[in-house]
Amino acid sequence: MNTLLKGGGILNNNNNKPRPFDVDMSPFRDFMQRMDTFFNQSFKQMNPLFGFRPFWIDVDENDSEIIVKANLQGYKRNQIQLETFGNQLRIIVQNNTEKDAIDHIKGSQYKQQTHQQMDRTITLPFEIPKNETNASFQDGELKVTIPKIDNRRKYINIDE
Repeated sequence: MNTLLKGGGILNNNNNKPRPFDVDMSPFRDFMQRMDTFFNQSFKQMNPLFGFRPFWIDVDENDSEIIVKANLQGYKRNQIQLETFGNQLRIIVQNNTEKDAIDHIKGSQYKQQTHQQMDRTITLPFEIPKNETNASFQDGELKVTIPKIDNRRKYINIDE
């Protein structure tokens, strides 16, 4: 016969030891959930301070193609790079800035350089055909059209 302990564990009366993995983990789960919330909220508050501009992705699918749209308002075409590797599409956005300032009173010169890079990776259930894939960038929206061409995909009939 087993006995329930105060902390949620179960005491096996045969050898008076708690069985492994019979410990109540809800306080730990609650702690981890609070830590996740803390960090998620903290970084949301910090994004404007550091100038992070995350970009959102929308993936649509029809019978013949998959359409990936990314909202990249404020970026230029030369700041965007697309990379495919097997069945993954990676969208990379880079922002490099340089600021020069001269303080004539102190007789000094300042130079500030920043480099920011963000990327998103979309995984598809088939290999991306590089030659047939098209991309366009207009009015701050990147649109990547990936045709569903996969000659290796076969469907098998199921006999009754």
